[in-house]
Amino acid sequence: MTSKLDDVLDRIYRGLQFFTNSIVGNMAAFVMLCCVLLANLEIIRRYVFGVVFNWGQDAVTYFIISSIFIFFAVTQARRSHLSVTALLDILKRKGYIRVVHWLRLVNSTVALSFYSAFAYWGLPVVERMVVTGRMTETMVMVLWPFQAALLFGFALMALIAAFQLYQDVQAVRGIVVFPWAETEEGIVI
Repeated sequence: MTSKLDDVLDRIYRGLQFFTNSIVGNMAAFVMLCCVLLANLEIIRRYVFGVVFNWGQDAVTYFIISSIFIFFAVTQARRSHLSVTALLDILKRKGYIRVVHWLRLVNSTVALSFYSAFAYWGLPVVERMVVTGRMTETMVMVLWPFQAALLFGFALMALIAAFQLYQDVQAVRGIVVFPWAETEEGIVI
């Protein structure tokens, strides 16, 4: 039996999952594809024509890093972030499901705390980058959008981690919420 709160949270979390997987994930993949194309264009320009864009290397580097920062949230939403699950797997096989739920709860709490702190303390850093107008090495691009991408990724991970924490709290209580959402760590291929 689900409460009205669970129904509302379920709808919000589904929307967040859609936004994260379909929009943010595809946006990050598109940026990565564009960077690969630009890098290949730079290789051709350098070795065939002997010229390059002076900003090309900076653009490729910073945009690839930004797409990775943004994609962090997609991996968090899928619970496929880097984690060592050997202990959880052993405990689960031995029948200690309740302990596994508690460990996931602790993990989600630590993750939410870290992501939230990073987003909170990262905002003044981005603001300072905007004010100072710090530039890349080639002095063509400002750095704050790349810092903002990192901040956006961590803020989105914090929001996702809050839903995952709620899911883990309910699992400890023996209640299943978000049955459609990922609960196991790892990427299913």
